[in-house]
Amino acid sequence: MASFASPLSVSITEAQLAWLDERRSHGTLSRSAVLRQVIDAAIAAEQAGLAVPGPLLVASADHR
Repeated sequence: MASFASPLSVSITEAQLAWLDERRSHGTLSRSAVLRQVIDAAIAAEQAGLAVPGPLLVASADHR
């Protein structure tokens, strides 16, 4: 099982929350679990050279 860091607080927009909730598999996944999946996918894309590292990755995601 994965080792988890201490909880942290973040603020997201209503649009980001709606996007997040659409990916919760009909509520079977927690928001935290979906966020971990999204972060894992971003890490994998960056390591594979498919994404620009750092803030540019976030900026490009906002413009979709």
